[in-house]
Amino acid sequence: MIHQLNEAHQRVHTITHDRTFNGKPLYYHKDGLVLEYLEKIDRVLTEALNQYPRIYAVHLNLNLPSDSEGDYLAVFAHFFRILESETNELCKDKYTGRTYQYQQTAIRYIWAKANESTSKHHHLILLFDRDLFQNFGTGREGWGRFLYKKVRKTWDRVVEAYYSQPCSGLAYSPTNEGFELLSDAEVFPLQLNEFFYRISRLAKPTANRNAHPNKSFGCSHDSP
Repeated sequence: MIHQLNEAHQRVHTITHDRTFNGKPLYYHKDGLVLEYLEKIDRVLTEALNQYPRIYAVHLNLNLPSDSEGDYLAVFAHFFRILESETNELCKDKYTGRTYQYQQTAIRYIWAKANESTSKHHHLILLFDRDLFQNFGTGREGWGRFLYKKVRKTWDRVVEAYYSQPCSGLAYSPTNEGFELLSDAEVFPLQLNEFFYRISRLAKPTANRNAHPNKSFGCSHDSP
Protein backbone atom coordinates (compact mmCIF):
# COMPACT_ATOMS: atom_id res chain seq x y z
CA MET A 1 0.00 0.00 0.00
CA ILE A 2 1.49 3.33 -1.06
CA HIS A 3 0.24 6.84 -0.49
CA GLN A 4 1.63 10.34 -0.47
CA LEU A 5 2.89 11.93 2.74
CA ASN A 6 1.07 14.98 4.11
CA GLU A 7 0.90 18.20 2.12
CA ALA A 8 4.26 19.47 3.35
CA HIS A 9 6.03 16.48 1.84
CA GLN A 10 3.75 15.18 -0.87
CA ARG A 11 5.93 16.54 -3.68
CA VAL A 12 8.98 14.80 -2.24
CA HIS A 13 8.21 11.55 -0.44
CA THR A 14 6.04 8.52 -0.98
CA ILE A 15 5.09 6.42 2.04
CA THR A 16 4.73 2.66 1.74
CA HIS A 17 3.11 0.28 4.21
CA ASP A 18 4.16 -2.80 2.25
CA ARG A 19 5.95 -5.49 4.23
CA THR A 20 8.49 -6.28 1.50
CA PHE A 21 10.62 -4.33 -0.97
CA ASN A 22 11.94 -6.10 -4.08
CA GLY A 23 11.28 -9.39 -2.32
CA LYS A 24 13.11 -8.43 0.89
CA PRO A 25 11.34 -8.05 4.25
CA LEU A 26 10.81 -4.60 5.74
CA TYR A 27 10.87 -3.30 9.28
CA TYR A 28 7.36 -2.44 10.47
CA HIS A 29 6.69 1.17 11.42
CA LYS A 30 3.18 2.38 12.17
CA ASP A 31 3.66 5.47 9.98
CA GLY A 32 5.13 3.47 7.12
CA LEU A 33 8.51 3.85 5.43
CA VAL A 34 9.73 6.34 2.83
CA LEU A 35 9.83 4.57 -0.52
CA GLU A 36 12.54 6.84 -1.94
CA TYR A 37 14.80 6.02 1.01
CA LEU A 38 14.25 2.29 0.51
CA GLU A 39 15.19 2.65 -3.15
CA LYS A 40 18.43 4.39 -2.20
CA ILE A 41 19.25 1.82 0.49
CA ASP A 42 18.72 -0.97 -2.04
CA ARG A 43 20.87 0.81 -4.64
CA VAL A 44 23.80 1.36 -2.26
CA LEU A 45 23.69 -2.24 -1.07
CA THR A 46 23.49 -3.59 -4.63
CA GLU A 47 26.42 -1.44 -5.77
CA ALA A 48 28.52 -2.57 -2.82
CA LEU A 49 27.85 -6.26 -3.45
CA ASN A 50 28.51 -5.89 -7.17
CA GLN A 51 31.96 -4.50 -6.41
CA TYR A 52 32.81 -6.54 -3.31
CA PRO A 53 31.24 -10.01 -3.08
CA ARG A 54 32.00 -10.16 0.65
CA ILE A 55 30.85 -7.19 2.72
CA TYR A 56 31.43 -6.26 6.34
CA ALA A 57 28.80 -3.78 7.55
CA VAL A 58 29.02 -1.70 10.70
CA HIS A 59 26.30 0.30 12.43
CA LEU A 60 27.22 3.27 14.58
CA ASN A 61 25.35 5.98 16.38
CA LEU A 62 26.79 9.42 15.69
CA ASN A 63 26.26 12.48 17.84
CA LEU A 64 27.05 16.16 17.47
CA PRO A 65 27.87 18.49 20.38
CA SER A 66 24.70 19.54 22.20
CA ASP A 67 25.35 23.21 21.45
CA SER A 68 26.40 22.68 17.83
CA GLU A 69 25.08 24.95 15.10
CA GLY A 70 25.69 25.31 11.40
CA ASP A 71 25.54 22.94 8.46
CA TYR A 72 26.13 19.45 9.83
CA LEU A 73 25.97 18.06 6.28
CA ALA A 74 29.39 19.65 5.77
CA VAL A 75 30.62 17.66 8.77
CA PHE A 76 29.31 14.44 7.24
CA ALA A 77 30.86 15.18 3.84
CA HIS A 78 34.26 15.91 5.39
CA PHE A 79 34.05 12.84 7.61
CA PHE A 80 33.41 10.50 4.67
CA ARG A 81 36.26 12.03 2.64
CA ILE A 82 38.72 11.71 5.53
CA LEU A 83 37.63 8.18 6.43
CA GLU A 84 37.97 6.89 2.88
CA SER A 85 41.30 8.65 2.34
CA GLU A 86 42.82 7.37 5.57
CA THR A 87 41.59 3.80 5.17
CA ASN A 88 43.06 3.73 1.67
CA GLU A 89 46.39 4.90 3.06
CA LEU A 90 46.25 2.20 5.73
CA CYS A 91 45.53 -0.46 3.13
CA LYS A 92 48.29 0.81 0.86
CA ASP A 93 50.81 0.54 3.70
CA LYS A 94 49.49 -2.86 4.75
CA TYR A 95 49.59 -4.51 1.35
CA THR A 96 52.58 -2.88 -0.35
CA GLY A 97 54.94 -5.61 -1.52
CA ARG A 98 52.49 -8.42 -0.77
CA THR A 99 50.83 -10.86 -3.11
CA TYR A 100 47.39 -9.36 -2.42
CA GLN A 101 46.62 -6.95 -5.24
CA TYR A 102 45.44 -3.87 -3.40
CA GLN A 103 43.18 -1.45 -5.22
CA GLN A 104 41.56 1.76 -4.05
CA THR A 105 38.59 0.88 -1.90
CA ALA A 106 35.25 2.65 -1.80
CA ILE A 107 33.37 2.88 1.47
CA ARG A 108 29.65 3.01 0.87
CA TYR A 109 27.33 4.40 3.49
CA ILE A 110 23.77 5.17 4.51
CA TRP A 111 22.83 7.60 7.27
CA ALA A 112 19.59 8.81 8.78
CA LYS A 113 18.72 11.41 11.37
CA ALA A 114 17.12 10.05 14.52
CA ASN A 115 13.35 10.41 14.47
CA GLU A 116 13.17 12.93 17.31
CA SER A 117 12.63 16.33 15.71
CA THR A 118 15.29 18.13 17.80
CA SER A 119 17.81 15.29 17.98
CA LYS A 120 21.48 15.71 17.06
CA HIS A 121 21.75 11.94 16.88
CA HIS A 122 22.24 10.03 13.62
CA HIS A 123 22.40 6.39 12.57
CA LEU A 124 25.18 5.36 10.20
CA ILE A 125 25.71 2.18 8.18
CA LEU A 126 29.14 1.67 6.60
CA LEU A 127 29.84 -1.07 4.05
CA PHE A 128 33.45 -2.27 3.83
CA ASP A 129 35.24 -4.73 1.56
CA ARG A 130 35.58 -7.66 3.97
CA ASP A 131 38.44 -9.34 2.10
CA LEU A 132 40.49 -6.15 2.25
CA PHE A 133 40.07 -5.33 5.92
CA GLN A 134 40.03 -8.78 7.50
CA ASN A 135 43.82 -8.74 7.87
CA PHE A 136 43.79 -5.72 10.17
CA GLY A 137 43.81 -5.91 13.95
CA THR A 138 44.90 -8.79 16.13
CA GLY A 139 43.17 -11.68 17.83
CA ARG A 140 39.78 -13.18 17.16
CA GLU A 141 37.65 -10.73 15.17
CA GLY A 142 40.23 -8.08 15.95
CA TRP A 143 39.89 -6.49 12.53
CA GLY A 144 36.21 -5.74 13.16
CA ARG A 145 37.05 -3.92 16.38
CA PHE A 146 39.85 -2.15 14.53
CA LEU A 147 37.35 -0.75 12.04
CA TYR A 148 34.98 0.43 14.75
CA LYS A 149 37.81 2.15 16.60
CA LYS A 150 39.02 3.82 13.41
CA VAL A 151 35.57 5.16 12.56
CA ARG A 152 34.93 6.43 16.10
CA LYS A 153 38.24 8.29 16.28
CA THR A 154 37.79 9.82 12.83
CA TRP A 155 34.32 11.12 13.69
CA ASP A 156 35.52 12.70 16.94
CA ARG A 157 38.47 14.33 15.18
CA VAL A 158 36.37 15.76 12.34
CA VAL A 159 33.68 17.11 14.69
CA GLU A 160 36.33 18.57 17.00
CA ALA A 161 37.99 20.41 14.13
CA TYR A 162 34.69 21.69 12.71
CA TYR A 163 33.30 23.04 15.98
CA SER A 164 36.65 24.00 17.53
CA GLN A 165 35.97 22.27 20.81
CA PRO A 166 37.20 19.07 22.49
CA CYS A 167 35.10 16.07 21.47
CA SER A 168 35.29 12.47 22.60
CA GLY A 169 32.95 9.50 22.48
CA LEU A 170 30.49 11.04 20.02
CA ALA A 171 30.41 7.88 17.90
CA TYR A 172 29.55 4.56 19.48
CA SER A 173 28.11 1.12 18.92
CA PRO A 174 26.39 -0.77 21.74
CA THR A 175 27.94 -4.09 20.70
CA ASN A 176 30.89 -3.36 18.37
CA GLU A 177 29.60 -6.24 16.28
CA GLY A 178 29.39 -6.04 12.52
CA PHE A 179 27.26 -7.89 10.01
CA GLU A 180 28.67 -10.04 7.22
CA LEU A 181 27.19 -10.40 3.75
CA LEU A 182 28.92 -13.20 1.85
CA SER A 183 27.42 -13.45 -1.62
CA ASP A 184 29.38 -16.64 -2.35
CA ALA A 185 27.90 -18.48 0.65
CA GLU A 186 24.80 -20.68 0.78
CA VAL A 187 23.40 -18.57 3.61
CA PHE A 188 23.61 -15.35 1.58
CA PRO A 189 19.86 -15.05 0.82
CA LEU A 190 19.12 -15.29 4.55
CA GLN A 191 21.91 -12.83 5.37
CA LEU A 192 20.63 -10.35 2.81
CA ASN A 193 17.04 -10.53 4.03
CA GLU A 194 18.03 -10.12 7.67
CA PHE A 195 20.36 -7.21 6.93
CA PHE A 196 17.87 -5.38 4.72
CA TYR A 197 15.19 -5.80 7.37
CA ARG A 198 17.50 -4.26 9.96
CA ILE A 199 18.56 -1.25 7.94
CA SER A 200 15.13 -0.58 6.44
CA ARG A 201 14.26 1.16 9.71
CA LEU A 202 16.45 4.01 8.50
CA ALA A 203 13.67 4.75 6.01
CA LYS A 204 11.24 5.88 8.71
CA PRO A 205 9.67 9.27 7.95
CA THR A 206 10.95 12.13 10.06
CA ALA A 207 8.86 13.35 12.97
CA ASN A 208 9.61 16.94 11.98
CA ARG A 209 7.24 17.64 9.10
CA ASN A 210 9.13 20.82 8.19
CA ALA A 211 12.54 19.14 7.97
CA HIS A 212 14.29 19.23 4.62
CA PRO A 213 14.51 15.64 3.32
CA ASN A 214 18.17 16.01 2.33
CA LYS A 215 18.97 16.79 5.97
CA SER A 216 17.20 13.71 7.30
CA PHE A 217 18.69 10.97 5.13
CA GLY A 218 21.70 10.48 2.89
CA CYS A 219 23.83 7.85 1.22
CA SER A 220 26.80 7.30 -1.08
CA HIS A 221 26.71 9.38 -4.28
CA ASP A 222 23.97 11.62 -2.90
CA SER A 223 24.88 15.29 -3.02
CA PRO A 224 24.14 17.09 0.27
